[in-house]
Amino acid sequence: MTRYVQRLAAFVAGFLLLATLAAGAQGTGSSPASLPGAVSKPAASQGAEAEADTASLDDLIRILENDATRQKLVESLKASAYKAPEQASGEGEAAMPGEALAETLAGRIAASMQMVIDGAIETSKGIADSLMAAVDLASGAESLDLPNLLQTVAPVALVAASVFAALALASLLKRGPIARLSRRAERAGPISKLLLLALATLIDTLAVAGAALVGYVVAVAAFDARPTLNQLLFLNAFLAIESAKIVLRAFASPTRPALRMTPFSDRHARYWFFWFSRVISVLGYTFMFVAPLVQQSSSPRAADAVRFFVVTACALLAIGLILRNRGIVRERLKRAKRNGDTSLRARVHAFIGQIWWALAALFVAALYLVWLRSPEDGLAFMTLATLKTVGAMALGGLVASILARLIVRGVKVPDSVKERLPLFERRLNGFIPSALTVARVLVILAVIATTLEAWSLVSVSDWMATERGQRWVGGLIGAMIVVAIGFAVYVAISSWVEYRLNPKFGRVPTSRERTLLSLFRNAFTIAMIVVVSMLVLSQIGINIAPLLAGAGVIGLAVGFGSQKLVQDIITGAFIQIQNAMNEGDIVELNGISGTVEQLTVRSVGLRTVEGTWYLIPFSSVDRVANFSKDFAYYVADVAVAYRESIDEVKVMMREAFDELRATEVGQNIIGEFDLWGVQELANSAIIVRGRMMTKPSTQWAVGRAYREIVKRMSDERGIELPFPHMTVWFGEDKRGNAPPIHLTPPEPAAVPSPAPAPQTAPAGLPPRGPAAPGAPGAGEDFGLLDARGRLIPPSRSDLDEAEDGPDAAGRT
Repeated sequence: MTRYVQRLAAFVAGFLLLATLAAGAQGTGSSPASLPGAVSKPAASQGAEAEADTASLDDLIRILENDATRQKLVESLKASAYKAPEQASGEGEAAMPGEALAETLAGRIAASMQMVIDGAIETSKGIADSLMAAVDLASGAESLDLPNLLQTVAPVALVAASVFAALALASLLKRGPIARLSRRAERAGPISKLLLLALATLIDTLAVAGAALVGYVVAVAAFDARPTLNQLLFLNAFLAIESAKIVLRAFASPTRPALRMTPFSDRHARYWFFWFSRVISVLGYTFMFVAPLVQQSSSPRAADAVRFFVVTACALLAIGLILRNRGIVRERLKRAKRNGDTSLRARVHAFIGQIWWALAALFVAALYLVWLRSPEDGLAFMTLATLKTVGAMALGGLVASILARLIVRGVKVPDSVKERLPLFERRLNGFIPSALTVARVLVILAVIATTLEAWSLVSVSDWMATERGQRWVGGLIGAMIVVAIGFAVYVAISSWVEYRLNPKFGRVPTSRERTLLSLFRNAFTIAMIVVVSMLVLSQIGINIAPLLAGAGVIGLAVGFGSQKLVQDIITGAFIQIQNAMNEGDIVELNGISGTVEQLTVRSVGLRTVEGTWYLIPFSSVDRVANFSKDFAYYVADVAVAYRESIDEVKVMMREAFDELRATEVGQNIIGEFDLWGVQELANSAIIVRGRMMTKPSTQWAVGRAYREIVKRMSDERGIELPFPHMTVWFGEDKRGNAPPIHLTPPEPAAVPSPAPAPQTAPAGLPPRGPAAPGAPGAGEDFGLLDARGRLIPPSRSDLDEAEDGPDAAGRT
């Protein structure tokens, strides 16, 4: 119970605050005529004031025409001018304690509380007056004359029936075109979908206009005269209500999911469109058709009663819908935060999800009470402010949604453009999403400003009309234009350089052109960033003269403090002037050989054959060895054995060159083979040298192919290509005889077998000793003893026993 009491108290407090703000908004403005609920003076009093002003002007003219009276007027004005400061100072001294008290924190808090209390009291009185007005409006229902009302409505019934029949027929006819637009929208982008939605809205508008035209024709044809006032009231109400429904249908697209630009599900879109369209129809036909008919047929009090009951029912219905769907909307707004999104947007949505229903209910209640207090001016103000707010939010939300989709989707360029400009799409997607994000923020700010001005809280248009506002807005627009033009120029220059460097289109660029164009692009990018930054600062009102002076001083300091950097730039400039190397060249710098992949104003990037990338500043480069300058040579050194004929080797080398020229690699050879002859008598080979001129950077491929052919021909012709080997010498005696060396392959290791059981000599035979060395058949005699005195069988030898080891006797 306490929870519901707290909610009710919060609702009442918020309602009082909202009503106070609404009353304050009505009390601010430039002219009373523009304010809702402003009380205008009677015409008689206004005429009296005008006559009094005219009389005063006549008296002043007569005083100024007479010299004496004019002199007295001047003297009195001088006297008043001298006395005014004294009176003002006296009043200031008297007011000092009160002003000092008001400037303190306690005084400000007290003044704020007093303002809130006064506003609450005024709002309470307004609510009471509104309730009394409601009772007065309801009492007018007694004067309702139903028979006369039905008689008044009868001539309009035929027109209404024809209008709704024509609208139903138009709805059937437009299904086909709308369905085709929906099918096309399923595979269309945001801009294309928006255009298709505009076409569908145009079809809906034509259908409504056609139905209204049918009603007008029926009214003229059926009554043989111009349409009556009541018929025109109905046609006007029909056009206004159906136009509002067209806007609502374009926003929600309940039956056209493919054309929907808002984040509604199909069920929610149909649900909210159903109820909003009913409320619009009821309120529209009541205020624009039914109430005027009741006033005409019965009385103004009866018309007021009809309006009161209809508005009360619609307000209760709106509050009921809000309370019924508060949980669904809350869960939808908290979905991102619940899924783990911790961004500011997710937190704001979650907070709004908690309180949206209270704000919406308070708004409906405030709108209802303002209508009760001032059915014409107050309702007109809040209705206009509401329409402006909803329109701004709808349009801003649509634009922001389209921009968000474009940011996520990016920019796609045709394949033909990608072939010519491979980096064009990446450059666009590097800038356009950021620019669209800025535009999205500006759209949100514009929606907020429009909402504040619609409710007379902040006058943004008045601020923009001032000199300061125009300067800020003009500077912002100018800065955006400068950035856009700068980016367009950068993309144009970079794309031109990229097109010139593309070997697939146009003339193939040389390495020199690639180097200079790359350096130009880098230097132009830096210069463009500096110039655009200065122009942007100048547009937003910052004086760039001190910045330029400071930049000069900083540049001078950097020049003295970073001499290595200056040396890098100067050395790099001279290297480029002398055309020492270009991108794609194979060079050697500081003992590192590789391909030049990147050249800037202060460094060079090398890629070695192993894939290692080196960044070498120009200040550390003392010499440059370029292997790709104009042409190259491959020096062929063929080593043969001393026993080979040099003439045969030369013939083989020439034939190998001729065969090489016939291959695909041979297309890189320039000129004939220059055979020099014997270059060196090495330790174990004769070096025969030849040389051939090749295109730049192809000497290594030519050399590899030539060596393969020489190896194959030498094998075919029996020409020995020596290889490293070693000769072992055992020495010789004085007579020149060297001891013979017999090399035999090693015998396979014998597999040990189990030792036989010990045997004893036959009885009567004395034991025999070991046989003499070299005695025949010694190894075959039975009864030989080993070193331990054991018998050796004929199938084994001393070596076998020795290999068996000390424990051979145990393996029996």
